[in-house]
Amino acid sequence: MDDNRYLPPEAPAPDLSLERQITVGDTQFLITATGAVDTRIDLAVVGCDSDGRVLSEISGGISRSDLPLVAEVLTSTLAGLVALHTPHHRVAAGRRRAANHGARWRPDDDERLVARHRAGASRRELSDEFGRSPAGIRARLEHLGELDRPGRATAPE
Repeated sequence: MDDNRYLPPEAPAPDLSLERQITVGDTQFLITATGAVDTRIDLAVVGCDSDGRVLSEISGGISRSDLPLVAEVLTSTLAGLVALHTPHHRVAAGRRRAANHGARWRPDDDERLVARHRAGASRRELSDEFGRSPAGIRARLEHLGELDRPGRATAPE
């Protein structure tokens, strides 16, 4: 008698299987993604503190054809949430990046930046006030026409 005939058939192995562990400060993130050829990708992200308590958790399925669009939508949405919930005047603790690094400039920020620059505020003061790097402040002032870009000839006055 063949006992193997009573064993349940094995599920086919997924053609996509990704597992990553990333530690940022005291938080450890576990990211898993699995999927088969013609199905959606199941994605889970869990963030835990040093004691193993779950701080953040998100999961769901993404159609393979929608993956690039969903990645773009999530990236811009999460960057917007960061900008809304991060004070504009301080640099995030324990990070080398400014609090608003990568966040879009708002029109009222542009007006205030130009006014403060024209009033003589230093790039370091502006950096602290706007939560941007000094290089980010310079780039924005160049974009707004307040500073000449390096290598660009200055128009005669």
